[in-house]
Amino acid sequence: MENLEKIQGLLEKQGIKKNKINLNTTIQSLGFGSEEIDEFFNDFGETFKIDGKEYDYYDYFFEKVHPLHILRDTFNRIFYPSKVKKLPITIEHLIKVAERGKWFKPEVI
Repeated sequence: MENLEKIQGLLEKQGIKKNKINLNTTIQSLGFGSEEIDEFFNDFGETFKIDGKEYDYYDYFFEKVHPLHILRDTFNRIFYPSKVKKLPITIEHLIKVAERGKWFKPEVI
């Protein structure tokens, strides 16, 4: 439970209230922009001393900055939805990463 509380603290720093966070909450559902995501994962890595070599932003999030990326992602979502499926990152997964001290992809059921 200590790791959950630390993660909740990191999310509260980003403006997310504790009562909105449970083990099944996904980072993607919290409405973060790319800067907030980067800040959260930097804080997460520092707090838990995570080896993040295996973490790739684009496995989990869409690029929202450049208009061409938005057009490409929209096109792919409509015509090739299997290409744009992003892996969900739950709070439960973050706890497991914190316990291992190393980033790994979540299991998708």
